[in-house]
Amino acid sequence: MVDAKKKAICRRFAKAAATYDDYALVQKESAARLATYLPGPFSAARILEIGCGTGNYTAQLAARFPQASLIALDFAEAMVEQAGKKCRDDNVSFLCVDGEQYLAQNRRHFDLITSNATMQWFDDLPLAFSLVARSLAPGGIFLASLFGPLTLHELAAALVEVFADSPALPAAQFPDREKILQLGQACFHRVEIAETVYRRTFLSLHDLFRHISKTGTGGYHPSLPLLTRGRLKRLEEWFRNHGGFELSYQVFFVTAVMPAEEKK
Repeated sequence: MVDAKKKAICRRFAKAAATYDDYALVQKESAARLATYLPGPFSAARILEIGCGTGNYTAQLAARFPQASLIALDFAEAMVEQAGKKCRDDNVSFLCVDGEQYLAQNRRHFDLITSNATMQWFDDLPLAFSLVARSLAPGGIFLASLFGPLTLHELAAALVEVFADSPALPAAQFPDREKILQLGQACFHRVEIAETVYRRTFLSLHDLFRHISKTGTGGYHPSLPLLTRGRLKRLEEWFRNHGGFELSYQVFFVTAVMPAEEKK
């Protein structure tokens, strides 16, 4: 089940690698904002980026820390290939590997571990947070953005109207603020969480679904019933009756710090 879920999500992202940059505007915005949470005087010699995608955030990190050794990884090979074309810095190493597996096997220590719009897809987020803490050097920083459960809530509400037994969207399983704070406080010295809701307006239902397809963010939902022509028409009518084709994206920005090494 878990393996099938991860493979399905990976296939969607790999398929969307060539179109991701044109459609993933919310992810670009969250990456730009995520970078602003780095403390001004902070320096890092070793950086790990989990879920580099096509490398937009990777390029920002490489520019901010030009002397740092940066490992950027993603589980979709096509995404890694796109990122490699975008960021050719000699200090950046790209790996095609699953983030959860890498953390479990890692024995290095990093000054900064960071991730944009990725970790909400993880199978075991509590374990991942603990492994991130284990992989941080004293005084190291964990900086991440995660989509929250209210993401695409308009589409979820529309599906309730169309299906008697409405299938849950992937976002229903994403962690909320309280859960993220709980996990962070269990693993790190200090945790801060900020929240933003981005909104995107689409021209039609087809445009909306095209966006999800071209970003690879459809997730894993094997129980989703067939969207027949009649059901699509009812979905279209729901959005038109509720102000248009607008979707919300709830994003949490997490800053967590490990305690500095005590001076002897």
